[in-house]
Amino acid sequence: MKKAVVIGAGIAGLITARMLADYYEEVCVIERDEFPSEPNNRQGVPQSFHPHRVQPRGALIMEHYFPGYNEELIDLGAISSHDERLVVSNRYGTLTNKEDTSSFKIASCSRALLEWVLRKRIKDISHISFLTSMEVTGLIVSKDHRSVTGIYTKERNGEKREEQLPADMVIDASGRSSKLIRWLDQIGLFVPEPEVLKVSLGYSTRYYKIKSSIPNELVMSDSDPEQGIRASIFMRTEDDIAGLILFNAGGEAYPSTQPEEFQEQIKHLFASDEIVKLMEQLEPLQRPRGYRISESVRQHFELMEDWPSGLLVLGDAFCSFDPIHGQGITVAAIEAETIGKCLESQRMHPDPQFEREVLLRMQKAIEPAWWLSSVADMRWKGVEHAGPFELKGVTLGQKYINLFTKQAMKKADQEKNNQLFFMQFLINALILPPSEYFNSDVLNMILNDDGSEEELELRAELGVLDPDLFQQRLDEILPSFELEYDEQIKKLLESLQPAMS
Repeated sequence: MKKAVVIGAGIAGLITARMLADYYEEVCVIERDEFPSEPNNRQGVPQSFHPHRVQPRGALIMEHYFPGYNEELIDLGAISSHDERLVVSNRYGTLTNKEDTSSFKIASCSRALLEWVLRKRIKDISHISFLTSMEVTGLIVSKDHRSVTGIYTKERNGEKREEQLPADMVIDASGRSSKLIRWLDQIGLFVPEPEVLKVSLGYSTRYYKIKSSIPNELVMSDSDPEQGIRASIFMRTEDDIAGLILFNAGGEAYPSTQPEEFQEQIKHLFASDEIVKLMEQLEPLQRPRGYRISESVRQHFELMEDWPSGLLVLGDAFCSFDPIHGQGITVAAIEAETIGKCLESQRMHPDPQFEREVLLRMQKAIEPAWWLSSVADMRWKGVEHAGPFELKGVTLGQKYINLFTKQAMKKADQEKNNQLFFMQFLINALILPPSEYFNSDVLNMILNDDGSEEELELRAELGVLDPDLFQQRLDEILPSFELEYDEQIKKLLESLQPAMS
């Protein structure tokens, strides 16, 4: 295969370009921005100011495409998660955990540094090129409109003359600002109605200078929408800098960007004691800065029978997520990996419906992340799911997770047994298949909670008393989560079995 074009040089686009380099003689990445000479935030990535975190599943994929990138980040000042102490606070208490996660090899750093390191790696690959300060204006298609054969471009600065860039494959990785719907409409293709999570979320971030002598802690304070308690994450990045983010959804009383109000809101978190104590040792670097999102969108392009060959899409242009859950980068990596697997299979067994098959497989791959984040956000009043598909099992999922979380905190504190806590970490990290979490064995493990409110609510939602019917009931209510896990994930799960048992 000759030439592939990637639209967008964000992290999704960079991972995609690296994957495509294994299959195409030439890969060209189109970017609207000019690249900074140092690791700085770009105008085209408005959320880059705020903390980003790669989940373990994403880190495994990125390590495959960019071997040693974590070590390179650490050499540039990033913080190794190997030395990180995790503090989790929620309505059930506070837990400090130092689980052995050495298999994950994740560096904690800013979005700007991560993107800079990946981009530098890409520039070392001779058959990948960048076209910067360039805007894509549309798709070039065959006469019958069944194939995309390239893109139309124009310079953002200069003559702004429209030009053509031929390609055998075009992949849109341009994020939330994607114009793909418009381009498809221009060539006469009808796009199905997407799923929309009307989330109206807001978060505010403030950065601090932190002394290197202060222990490396990741402090995660969960929200309680019923009580109006926000979520918060405190994490270190590079060069002895730490960021604190406050979050809530639903559209009311967003976290403040005023320093005094921001500091006051910290006092109303579940982890307020830990964070306030940290704040006394830190030096603020600037005022808090906010970011607001009205909705998360999941497209269903796989339903289009006339989807053109030579065109794919991934990242936020395919499905966007609530950033507080830290899934975006990892999901983009999963999608790029999925495309790579399909390209490998296409070499041996060509499929005329290749692009639609890829879109179908990507939908299955992202289902757990979309469902988990949606279920969490729908705890907030005012957050609604809309679209052609029902979001299955929301109420049961919320009550199941509530009781699981309570039992995990209790067992880890009372019995010094982190099995449930670690299982929850793995499901949120997109490592553990949902079937290992939502099943009758786990349900029986957590369900006996001395008649607590959480237990009674979950039993009422199940609607069956016989434990032999639990699995059947879960299968009826929850999504099927059809997943495929490669050998790398299977080996990792096998290596983690002692911690999970």
